[in-house]
Formats: sequence, C-alpha cells, structure tokens
Amino acid sequence: KKKKQMSEEEVAKGYKAPKKVSIEELKKKDDEDESLRKYKEALLGKMGKSDPNDKRKCVIDSFGITFPNDKGKELTFPLDTKEAVEKLKKTPIIIKEKSDYKFVVKFRIQHDIVSALKFVNSVYKGGIRLEKKSHMMGSYAPGKSYTWTSPLFQ
Repeated sequence: KKKKQMSEEEVAKGYKAPKKVSIEELKKKDDEDESLRKYKEALLGKMGKSDPNDKRKCVIDSFGITFPNDKGKELTFPLDTKEAVEKLKKTPIIIKEKSDYKFVVKFRIQHDIVSALKFVNSVYKGGIRLEKKSHMMGSYAPGKSYTWTSPLFQ
C-alpha cells in the first residue's frame, strides 16, 4: 500500500515551534564551552547596536528590479524613510510582458533572529491579480545587512 505524500500545509499544521529564547539567553547558554561559543558567534555575529525604539526585526533598505537581458538596466527604490515606502506603495511598477527580471532586496536584521523570511510577489494586469508567488528568502542573524536576489522571472 502506498503512503500518501503530505503537502507542505499538512506538514506545517503538525509543526510545533520550540519555546522562544532571547538572543542574550542563547549567547549565555553553554558559555563555558569555547568551541560552541565560537560557533554561535559565527552564526549570530557580533550584534551591533540597533535602535531600541524601532521594533521592526527586518528593515528593508532598498528594493530593486534588474533586467539581465537588457544590458544591465535596473530600477532601485531606496526605502530608508516612511515617505519613500509610502511613495513606492502608490507607484505602480510596469514591466513589459515576456521580460526577464529579478528582484533585489537589501535589508538588515535587528533585535532577534528572523526565521523563514518570505518574499511575496503579485502580478496584476488591469487591476486583476494574475499570479501570486512566494519565495523563501531564508533565516538571518541580527546585526547584519543582507542582499537577496530572486530567481529569474519571465
């Protein structure tokens, strides 16, 4: 008898996340083990100071689109202020059909580890959503800046 293959949603429903532990607790745990301390430092990095008033864990610094087949043409939108974010929300990005493109997101993580960060892209034509794709970006340690580039879209 064949076993039924479980979908991602079914697997996710049965998942129980472990108890949340702060970064400081994690760093102090097993502190007497030198090799483990170095390993955690390599994974978590030496956390820089982040603004305690800014509660965001993931801060998007810029968003861009590159067109690899169009001689390096790219669009970049700095998102370092609330005004810039609001402006981008109101500005439609128009991409010609059958164009090849990649998204580039520059971001930094602060305060805590971010697990299973996702990028969700929706394509609209005439106000109707034609497709919605979700891409796993990964998990990231705090105190660092990162650049994520999407797979090629067509």
